[in-house]
Amino acid sequence: MSLGYWQSSETLLHGEFGVYPSKGIRYALSLTQTGLHIQRLVPKPEDDQRTVVPILDMVGCHTLRRSSSETFAYFSIYTYPLKKKKVTMGSSRTRQRTVRTFRVDEASDYSKNQAAAEKWAVAIKCLIQGIPISSETDFVPGLLPRTRRLLLLLNPCGGRGNSLQQCHSHILPMITEADISYNLIQTERQNHARELVQAISLEEWDGIVVISGDGLLYEVINGLMERSDWEDAIKMPIGILPCGSGNALAGAINYNAGFEQAMGSELLLNCILLLCRGTVMPMDLVSVTTCSGIRSFSFLSVAWGFISDVDIESEKYRHMGSARFTVGTMVRVASLRTYKGRLSYLPVLDAHRPICRSITLAPNGSLVPFQRSQLHRTVSDMGLCEERNVMYKRSSASLDTNELPSFETPSPGSPTALNSSSFPFDSVSDSSQQDSTLHREMEPTIHHQVNGPKDDLVPALEQPIPKTWVTVEEDFVLVLAIYQSHLGADLFTAPFSCFNDGLIHLFFVKAGISRAALVRLFLAMEKGNHIEMECPYLVHVPVRAFRLEPLTRKGIITVDGERVEYGPVQAQVHNGLSNLITGSNRVRMASV
Repeated sequence: MSLGYWQSSETLLHGEFGVYPSKGIRYALSLTQTGLHIQRLVPKPEDDQRTVVPILDMVGCHTLRRSSSETFAYFSIYTYPLKKKKVTMGSSRTRQRTVRTFRVDEASDYSKNQAAAEKWAVAIKCLIQGIPISSETDFVPGLLPRTRRLLLLLNPCGGRGNSLQQCHSHILPMITEADISYNLIQTERQNHARELVQAISLEEWDGIVVISGDGLLYEVINGLMERSDWEDAIKMPIGILPCGSGNALAGAINYNAGFEQAMGSELLLNCILLLCRGTVMPMDLVSVTTCSGIRSFSFLSVAWGFISDVDIESEKYRHMGSARFTVGTMVRVASLRTYKGRLSYLPVLDAHRPICRSITLAPNGSLVPFQRSQLHRTVSDMGLCEERNVMYKRSSASLDTNELPSFETPSPGSPTALNSSSFPFDSVSDSSQQDSTLHREMEPTIHHQVNGPKDDLVPALEQPIPKTWVTVEEDFVLVLAIYQSHLGADLFTAPFSCFNDGLIHLFFVKAGISRAALVRLFLAMEKGNHIEMECPYLVHVPVRAFRLEPLTRKGIITVDGERVEYGPVQAQVHNGLSNLITGSNRVRMASV
């Protein structure tokens, strides 16, 4: 690493420190806006090699004391850098936990050493949380905001059913290292999360985070919109830690942060890292009205045809995790259906939004009562008394180590025995519309009174559409309205979409496409290259509102992956209505 890079950013703090156990090793540390620069001084290395730990890889920093008889103070920095991991077929990159602990030994008095350690910890926490600082800043604890308190809602049946395990092995340790206080509640049935968020006191929380797939977040958003104080409630920051099957929103958050496309544990670790940073951005919501007049709010998509068929019919493969969609796609391709329908939309004609050459324009043409029951909760211990005064060694041999010794944070306390008989939340397959005896079909329909802003762009469903709209009547293979970049963690459906661009990206595939071409389209979607294929059967148009009227008697319509009543449906976008915890304020330039 060149000396120019070393000096390229303003030095906020500089110091020389030992380690524990000592072994005579000493380091020079320089903290800049972008990273911690580490140079070994004693014993002096043969070359002038220096290490830079990026701020982007850090989740927290704690001060420690080894024993009351020592005058030394310590500070530990918790990082999760990307490292190569050997797999059966080559190698991949994943995040591995690393702890670097330094000994402050400048003074013979502990209080002075502790003050120096606290100074470094405050500066590092400010950088992690995006608090503006400079070399002139007085790094005192008062610079930091109060401890964030998050309500974590975990669906034990999401994805492969391992969300609780992932929570204890990855999520809780990381957010504890980030000094985040939390309550963890395991959902027990469908709409449990919806009821919970209707009853909470908003001022007690800084955010609501679901540990599941996209279906649980749909419950949370609509639960907030059902409150009498919905205007304040919907501004509550919401987040997601992917432990489901599709994980579309997590994929969009990962992409927005500038990370490479990821799946499984790698995606989860990326999202936890971003959650620890805590940056919030506005997110569009789309109000969706179905044929019976039921209104809900969607953050992801409305689908009809091939995509909704795969989503619902692949429920029988839920034990396979995200692979269920691959299997479901192959099954549905083998028996490809078409659906006749009428699609009307309000196109975006803003002159300042250029149309990409790859985009084809379309042809002319009251509260539910909260049932209180015994809840299983895990409550964080934010005292961290033991950690701040005693040094621990993590027993897991799988954790990364390096030449710098580490004082480990104990894992958060395990909850009481959690109820494993919870009901799944995502849509249940109707087995290609042939099995009407499934549990989901037998459940009574619950009509929720959702509030929210007026839909001023769409008329009532029974009214004709405005003359300024475009109408297409076709035989469709699929219709998809999406407002995130991803339809799944590995489906990069709308690369040009942003969280708050005020747009619905309307895609449809017309009948006539071959099975092979459809497969190629979905394979290209994994990298976001499907539009560049310029397939004549694929149409994409950015819109503000749309109405879909199925003319085929049977079919499946989904909203955020949840099955809704079949029939005419319409929607419009509400710009920046909610707040999403993205962990990054990186703004991608959207061009549609």
